[in-house]
Amino acid sequence: MVGRVNYGSWMRRLIAWDGMLPAAIVIVPAVIEILLPNHRGAIEIAAVILPITAFFLRVRAGKHHIASNRCSVAVRRFQFCVFCFAVFPLVLIDCFLVLSHVMPKGALFQADTDLLVCVILFAVYLTLMAVAMYPGRDAPSPSKWPLTDF
Repeated sequence: MVGRVNYGSWMRRLIAWDGMLPAAIVIVPAVIEILLPNHRGAIEIAAVILPITAFFLRVRAGKHHIASNRCSVAVRRFQFCVFCFAVFPLVLIDCFLVLSHVMPKGALFQADTDLLVCVILFAVYLTLMAVAMYPGRDAPSPSKWPLTDF
């Protein structure tokens, strides 16, 4: 008998690492602008430090999550490959988000296709992370085991 997928755990993983961490990366440069309004170099330094730090946090958490999945070893290896494929370009996206604070106003999404490209990239990234963070199925409780096998 096959157990159930813990959808709550799966969604928490996606929301925490694909919602809260990018939001923090966007908020930190805004805070730097408020606290140090005439120190443009502080944002450039943050553009280097924040994405690298976020990358290592994501890799560590991702390895932990994937190792705790109730999937076969082969599936967990595949999940880690998918995870790495999704996380590496995310470092560049994080740098871009931080540096967007020093770009001229209106430089971001100037062309109509810019938004479409961002939506497609985010959809592909989120799909890859959903595959990588799939927790597997819980083992059924012993009370649900069939007694006919004895």
